[in-house]
Amino acid sequence: MINGVNVNTDQTTTEGMEESLSSYFQRSTTIVRQYADMIEQDYAQPILNYASLKFKEKPITVIFLSVFASLSALPLLSFVGLTVFIFSSIVFLALISAAIAFITVEAVLVACLVFMLWSVFIAASFITTIVVFVYWTTRLGVLVTYEGPSGVTDWAYETRQHFFHPNRREATEESDESAVLVEQDGPSSKKIKVEEETPPNT
Repeated sequence: MINGVNVNTDQTTTEGMEESLSSYFQRSTTIVRQYADMIEQDYAQPILNYASLKFKEKPITVIFLSVFASLSALPLLSFVGLTVFIFSSIVFLALISAAIAFITVEAVLVACLVFMLWSVFIAASFITTIVVFVYWTTRLGVLVTYEGPSGVTDWAYETRQHFFHPNRREATEESDESAVLVEQDGPSSKKIKVEEETPPNT
C-alpha cells in the first residue's frame, strides 16, 4: 500500500508539473502572438501598403530604392559593426592604459616612500648614536672630575644598566641585604650604598 501511495503521489506531481509547463508555454505563445500581431498591424502592414501604393504610382523609383536598400544593407551593417568595435577597443585600451599608468605611478610612489622611510631610519639611528655617545662622554668626564678614578667604575656600571637591566632575583637579594641607595647632593650625583645596622645579639 505504501508503494502504491508513493507511485500515485509521484504520478500526481509529474502531472502537475506537466500541466504547469503546458500552461506556461501557452501563455508564452499567446504573448508572442499578441506582440507579432501588434507589430504586423502597426508597422509591417502599413509599410507594405505604402510600398504597394508607391509602386503603383512610381514603379521605377520604388524598384531603384528597393535595390539600393538591399545593396546598402551590408555596408551599413559593416559600418555599424566596425564603429561599435572601434569604440569598444578604444574604451578597452583606455581602461588598460589608465590601469597601467595608475599601477606604475603607485609603484613609483611606494618606492619613494620606502626610500624615504629607510633614509629617516638611518638618520634617526645616526643621530641617536651621536646623542648617546656625547651623553656618555660627558657623563664620564663629570664622574672622573668629581670622583677621580673611581668615576670610571661608576660610569661603566651606569652604562651597563642601560643595556642589561637587573632581574628580579638580583633586586630581591639586594633588598635582603638591607641595602639602601641614597643620592648625594651635588653635581656628581654619586650613589652611596649604606648598609642597615643590625642590632647586637643579647
